[in-house]
Amino acid sequence: MSTDDLTTDRKYYTDSDIAGLLGISLGRLRNKLSAGNSLPPRIQPPGCRNRLWPCNAVHQWLAQFTVTAAEPSAFDCEAQRQGRPSKQETRARRL
Repeated sequence: MSTDDLTTDRKYYTDSDIAGLLGISLGRLRNKLSAGNSLPPRIQPPGCRNRLWPCNAVHQWLAQFTVTAAEPSAFDCEAQRQGRPSKQETRARRL
């Protein structure tokens, strides 16, 4: 679900909107809520069983996690491979 689909002059998202925006199921969203995981700010009006998520606050929360691609360094290209060395590598080190 894209953010363009959800931004139709609405002020609040529902749980299903947030689950779609985060790319998780509604059940997983509920599990995250009960576990106390980091989620966007939400409101729960008194006397109402539904949670509402302010659109602006959700988008600001998501903007915190923007990742910029860094240029690969020379060290990344020459990184030592993980795991046990092969027999050939062991023999080459002995010589």
